[in-house]
Amino acid sequence: MKTKFFPLVAIVFAVAGAFAFNVKPEKSAVMDVNGYIPGSPCEETEVVCQTPNNGIFCTDASGTQLYELNAAGTACPNHLYRKL
Repeated sequence: MKTKFFPLVAIVFAVAGAFAFNVKPEKSAVMDVNGYIPGSPCEETEVVCQTPNNGIFCTDASGTQLYELNAAGTACPNHLYRKL
């Protein structure tokens, strides 16, 4: 009886373990931020953009590309992308 029961238990544990430790792929977090016009200092706009690259640059009504303000709040070097 033990020899027939062991392979069945091993298979059940293997299948359960495969599903229990299945790692889901991380999605890129979409972060909404206001766009900035580059300058010294950068000028904040009311246009809401996103940080993940979707291939479409975020622009204001006049077509000026908008950028993300850095953590120090001193420059705006990173491109922002249109919110979809």
